[in-house]
Parts: sequence; structure tokens; C-alpha cells
Amino acid sequence: MGTAPRETAKENLRWNFTLGLIHGILMTAGRAFGNPDTILPVFLSNFTKSKAIIGLSSSLMGNLGGIGVVLPQLFVASKLESRVHKKPILVVAVTIRAMCWGILALTTYLFATKFPGLMVLTLFCLLTIFTLMAGIAVIPYYDIWGKAIPSTLRGRFFGHRQLWGGALAVGSGFVATAVLRNEGIPFPANYALLFFLAFVFLSVAYVALGSVREPLEEVHKTQMGFGSFLGKAISILKRDSNYRRFLLVQVLAGGSGLALPFYVLYARETLSVRLDMVGVFLSAQMLGNVLSNLLWAHLSDFAGNRRVVQVSCFTALLVPVIALVTPHSMPYLFVLLFIFAGSFIAGRMIGRGNFILDTAPAKERPAYISLNGTASFPIVIFPLLGGMIVQRVSYTFLFVLTLLTVLAGFILSLGLREPRARDENEVSRSERRRDA
Repeated sequence: MGTAPRETAKENLRWNFTLGLIHGILMTAGRAFGNPDTILPVFLSNFTKSKAIIGLSSSLMGNLGGIGVVLPQLFVASKLESRVHKKPILVVAVTIRAMCWGILALTTYLFATKFPGLMVLTLFCLLTIFTLMAGIAVIPYYDIWGKAIPSTLRGRFFGHRQLWGGALAVGSGFVATAVLRNEGIPFPANYALLFFLAFVFLSVAYVALGSVREPLEEVHKTQMGFGSFLGKAISILKRDSNYRRFLLVQVLAGGSGLALPFYVLYARETLSVRLDMVGVFLSAQMLGNVLSNLLWAHLSDFAGNRRVVQVSCFTALLVPVIALVTPHSMPYLFVLLFIFAGSFIAGRMIGRGNFILDTAPAKERPAYISLNGTASFPIVIFPLLGGMIVQRVSYTFLFVLTLLTVLAGFILSLGLREPRARDENEVSRSERRRDA
């Protein structure tokens, strides 16, 4: 009698692991065609020289988050906490996310040269909707993976998603290079093609995600009002000092977003690299993502996610350092900068998500996830602030400020406790009580 449920659980784990890999791989490769650190800043530079506007695009959809991601999370979590089935909300949100790139491809092709102002407005509106849907999707997304993938497998799960997705995204970078270099695909058809490829990859990725079998788990019986839920979230911050420190580390390490959209513009404007080097930088960023995931997956499963957070913070420190020391005569060193940027982004994604899932009690998972999202608000405005700094001061000042902010995050991360150790201690105490 007990064998059949165990076999079903194993089958569901294999199914979800496989579909989750397909989703992660295709999503990473697809998003590369609209990368907010390389493709989008150069696309926008065709319409405006304002660094603040270019920074705003990264604030709306950056590799470290977007304004739309942050805004709805606490509200969505308060509505979903008592729902047993959370996948339907996820499916609706990701469907709209895929559609945004299809619409962007079409409007770029039709309007970019004829109505440039309308094109910029449309881009910002679509990026806002894209990230707003992410803010709705992130709660059921992480809740489902928290139920579907055991803690000791999550490092390899998220690591392999990013490993193979990054490998495919390196190819996306080569494709982007070929498209931008091809004189037979003039502006704006070249960018329209890249955005259409993003739409295709993301659509297939989200079909895979929608096919995941959501495990059932005990939830709160009644839905809290938003005010009560907000009070509970505040009480979590007050009592969980380790989680509070973790959130502060995330904000400070997210200071790397001050400069992320501007390294490629600095290389174009100051180091005078060619347009087709944008695709090379994209491939380098994805290569850093690929190579580092072997490290992040191993650290997550065998050393703990505290270590992933710490090492990824240190990696982030190297990015502005390379920007500051690269001489004008050696612009190719920026390839190394983007390799480390990709490595940091991959480590941040694995360390952040798994640290939260290891920390949060099952019933409180939506509250913990949404708290992390809401606390990330400063991160999403960093690129906008960075654009203002470049506009008014200099690239050098921006890179130094980025370095100091991330350094503060790294130092603070050294005081984090490994959340998995708490679970192991609780299991040990439970076993001792049972033996007694």
C-alpha cells in the first residue's frame, strides 16, 4: 500500500525536475535576446542620449529585478497564502509575459523609425507589464518549487537550469552578434528579430512551466486581510534577525545594479568598441553564468546557501574593479568584466532563492518570498540613480560608488548563519525526544 504513493512521488519529482529544467534553460536563452545589460541599453541609445532614461529601462527590467516585480508581491502573497492551488495564477501571469515580447517585436518593426517617441513609450509600458506579471508570478513560482524540489536537490536544480540555459544563451549572444553585424538586416528589423526570438523561446519555456504538477501542501485555513498580513510580515522581520541581515545583504550587493546597464555604454563611448562587440559581451556574460553554475550548485547543496551568497558578493566586487583598471588601449578586458557579471547574477539567483526557501517555514513561505521582493525596492531604482550619476558626474564616480556599496554587502554577509543548520538541529532534537 505504501509503495504506490512513493512511486508516484518519485515520478512527480522526475517530471517536475525535467519540466523545470526545460523552462529554466529556454527562459535564460530567450531573455538573452532582450538582455537589459547589453541589448536594451544599445537599442535605446538609438533614440536618446539620456543616461537616466536608459537607466530607467533597467529599473523596469533589470537582471537584478524590476519595479514591477517589487510592487505587487505583498498583496499577492496575502491573497495566495490560503490557496492550495497556486499554479493557475502563475500560468496567467507568464502567458502575459511572453506576449509582451511578441508585441515589442511587432511594434519595433513597424514604428521604431517612424515614431521613435511612441516606440520608447511602448517599450517602457511593455517592460512594466512584463515585470509586473513577474511580481505576481514569483509567489506561486517559488512556492511550487519549494514544495516540488527537496532542499538537498535545489542547488543542482537551479544550477543546471542556469548552466544549460546559460550555455544556450551563449549561442544567443553569437546570434545577436550575427544579426547586429549583418548589413542585410538594418535597424530596426535587427532588434525586432531579436525580440521575436525572445518571444519564441519564452513561449515554449512557459508551456513547460505550465505543465509542472503542483504538489499539495497544508496552508492557512482562512485568508488574512492585507493589513493583518502586513503586520505578520513586519513581525517576521522583528523576530528573524538572520533573515533581516540577509535582506540587507541583498540590497547592498544589489548595488552592483548601479552600473550594470552602463558598462556596455562606457565601452562604446569611452573605449570605442564596435557595435557587434555588444553580442560578444552578451556571450561573455552568459559564459560566466554557465561556468559559475557548477560552483554555485555544488556550494548550495553541499556547503549551504550562506556560502553561495558570500562568494557571489565577492564576485560582484570584481566587476567595477575591472571597469576602473581597464586602460583605454585594452578594451577587450571588458570581456572578463561581463564574465564576472554573469557569474555574480547566476550566484545571486541561486543563493537568494534557496536561502529563502531554506529559511521560511512551509506555511509562511509566501510571506518570506514577498518580503524579499518588497525589500528589494532600492535595487530596482539603482540603475535609474546610476544613469543620473553618469549624466551629472562621471562613469568613474559611478564605478567607485558601486564598488563601495557591494563591499559593504560582502562584509555584512560574513555574519550570516546557515539556515539549513537550524533545520538539522530541529531534526536532531526531534529524534532525541523520540528515542527518549
